[in-house]
Amino acid sequence: MRRRHLLAALPLLSTGCRGDGGTLAEARGGADDGGIGGTGLFATGQGSDDGGIGGTGVFGAVTGLGSLRVNGLLLETSGVTAVETLAGSPVLPGDTVAAEAVRLDGGRLLATRVAVFHPLIGPLERSADGGWTVLGTRLLLAADTPVRDPRGAAVGSAALRPGRTVSVSGLWRDETVVATALRLLAEDAPPVAVLRGLLRAQDGAVLLGGTRVDARGLPGAPPVGRFVTLHGRPGPRGLAVEALEERPLAVFSGRVSALSVEGFIAPNRDAPGHHLSGFGLPLDPSSPVSPRPGVRQLLLGRYRDLFRVDQGVPLPADDAGRRQLLAGGAATTANARWLARP
Repeated sequence: MRRRHLLAALPLLSTGCRGDGGTLAEARGGADDGGIGGTGLFATGQGSDDGGIGGTGVFGAVTGLGSLRVNGLLLETSGVTAVETLAGSPVLPGDTVAAEAVRLDGGRLLATRVAVFHPLIGPLERSADGGWTVLGTRLLLAADTPVRDPRGAAVGSAALRPGRTVSVSGLWRDETVVATALRLLAEDAPPVAVLRGLLRAQDGAVLLGGTRVDARGLPGAPPVGRFVTLHGRPGPRGLAVEALEERPLAVFSGRVSALSVEGFIAPNRDAPGHHLSGFGLPLDPSSPVSPRPGVRQLLLGRYRDLFRVDQGVPLPADDAGRRQLLAGGAATTANARWLARP
């Protein structure tokens, strides 16, 4: 298999799973705590996306390995799992991932694609209150948020300093990012600035998160109201965009009919209703679960043009509490009901 490092092949999650069996990047060694690295092949015939929970999309922070534990689910990985990471780095606990899975015999889930989601990649800056921002977008960084070096080894928050380029795993909450893990990029790596999220207009400006977007380098008008990946360079007007990618299903590369999402719900700015914060996926107004904007939740349901949220489990603010809840109790019950639905 040929090697493809996604630092040089941004957008980060654009390679996807190829139904023709085409090769992706090879496996690569990881950190001491045993992350999943490299990539394999996506081969047709492994499971089915017809019926059951085939075509399942899972988005959330990794809470455990062997294979991957996300949102209280065990996602098995194998040689057919395409793994997309930044520069071949391993997938580790705290990394936010978008996974696409099929159901196997016995109700097991096999991940056909696992892509680490970085809403922000760019240089760190200090905010006025002593916190951190990236490209002008504020980070909500807990004391126990993992901070790792380029190879995935833990280095702690003392390694963070203004000007150092980081890749941020995390969840959008309105215009801020709740960081679940930070990875330092190599100091000699080429400069890179990437934003992934919902593009919006405000007071005559175009923004993504808290970042002002200078889109004058694009051939057409920026697609306000859509989920985009922006590539560019930091500038006096925010991010000077040099390339834009738009994907209809946001972080997912193919059809999904069921969704398990860790995240936040936000009200629509210019219309009634709600959407998945940062992604713009519209919520079905007939969903039996009340929206509860701003509350971190495990959201379970079905997707067909609209995300019908059938179950919502509020998640604790602290990492240890979330891990404990996702390992049992309400999350286990909710997942069992969700998986059992036809």
